[in-house]
Amino acid sequence: MTDPLSDSLRWALAIGSEPEHSAVDWLSAELVPDRPNAVAAICLADPNPVEDLRRLRLLKSGFKTLRLSGEHSTHRRLAARHYAATIAAGVVRHGCWITRQRPDRLLSALQDLVADDTMDDALREIAKDAISAANDRLLDQDS
Repeated sequence: MTDPLSDSLRWALAIGSEPEHSAVDWLSAELVPDRPNAVAAICLADPNPVEDLRRLRLLKSGFKTLRLSGEHSTHRRLAARHYAATIAAGVVRHGCWITRQRPDRLLSALQDLVADDTMDDALREIAKDAISAANDRLLDQDS
């Protein structure tokens, strides 16, 4: 049987109970179509480490764009938090910063994410793990 829902309608229904997350979720759906939302796109690792790192960098770039040019301040704030979480995933899973930003600024952004109780617990946990990893060892900067 053919699915009667168009992609547009499917996206509209996917907003669910958290419409403020729609921008980051829609961006993630475009960049990583096999993940249901932004949290899954960040937290669910690809078994191939090269592909996983590629996806994280792609998501990071997308969230960075939304962080700078989002239509609403809520979208920009959420994009900034997801941007930080994506960088945290790079630290936790690959042992490196996937950005050229200064580590002190990154750690501050990760601490802000951990402190933000409006964010998904999985994102906050990956930020905690990244802070711990960064404090335990020197991490490589992205090239």
